[in-house]
Order: sequence, then structure tokens, then C-alpha cells
Amino acid sequence: MSVVAEADHVEDALITLDLVEAGIGVIHLKNAGLAGLEMTQCMLRAHPALRIIVMIPLSLGVQASRMLGAGASACVTPCITEQEMLWSLHLVHSGQRRISRRIASHFERQPALEQRTCPFDQLSERELQIALMLVDHQKVNKISEHLCISRKTVYCYRSRIFAKLNLSSDVELTTLAVKHGLSDAFSADSVTR
Repeated sequence: MSVVAEADHVEDALITLDLVEAGIGVIHLKNAGLAGLEMTQCMLRAHPALRIIVMIPLSLGVQASRMLGAGASACVTPCITEQEMLWSLHLVHSGQRRISRRIASHFERQPALEQRTCPFDQLSERELQIALMLVDHQKVNKISEHLCISRKTVYCYRSRIFAKLNLSSDVELTTLAVKHGLSDAFSADSVTR
């Protein structure tokens, strides 16, 4: 195995993946919210054979299950040892999925009630994706184009999101997202083979 490229933003990573042959991509999340989900989904749409390892700081509170649901093959912490990282790379390369012991034990230690305190957890992956795009001030036309769905479908998702979260406007949605520490900024990532 060798590192074949590195990128600082999702756009750079997607361009780089078109230029190099990579089997595994490593994404280092620095913000909660849409970052990891969106990037994982974008990379896998463009390169379906790619396997992705997401490095998630425990302080972000990002649910590893959401990342695996978005298509990631493994979730580890950034303070992972070299040996554990190599083991993760080998497991992922062989087609297995993995959540590091540190991430698993972190969520096991949290009381069940605490895990349900984020209202965004009740949203589906697509609803969360659209909610965070709205929080990022993206217009319905842009969301429609980006997700390859009709504007009417975007409005339908928006209505469902508002109903589930008991909200009535994008401003209320943004306020709730800020309150729960959600962010849509893309972070640095590396591409390895």
C-alpha cells in the first residue's frame, strides 16, 4: 500500500480520484453534519469501487452508523495507532467493515436517553442531507440539480423535515442545527491505495 494523493476539499478529492488509481479513501472529519455523509456519497457515486475509511473525532458526536449507512467501510478516530490503522486498511481492502473499539465504546457509555437528544436523528439519510443543504442556504433549484431530483420532491422533503422537527421555517431549521452543532463544511481528506 502507498499514499497516492492528498486533497484539502471534496472538490479536489473528486478531481484527484479521476487522475489516480485508488482503492481506499480516508476522510478526516473536522466538523459534524453534512461533511462526512455528503463527501462519502459523492465519492462513491463517482467511484463505486472505492472503499472509504472515515476518521471521526469523538467530540463531534457523529454516529458511526450514519457514516456506514452512507457507504463508508470503516469509522476510526484520528488518534488511531499506526498498527490499528494498518489493520483497518487491510480489513477494508478485503471487503470487511469496521468501527474502531474507541468509537464503539464511546457510544456504549452514553445513556440511551442521551443518544436520542438530537432531533435530527429521527430524519432519514436523505432528509438529513436536504436539511443540512437548506441550513447551508442552498436554494431549492441547486438542491434539485445536485441530488438529481425535482424541485417538487425537494419541497416535499422540506415539508416532511419541518413536520418531524416541528418547525415552520428555514430560519428555525438553521437555529436548531446551530444549537445541535451541525455543520456542512468539508474537511481535509486523503486518498490511499
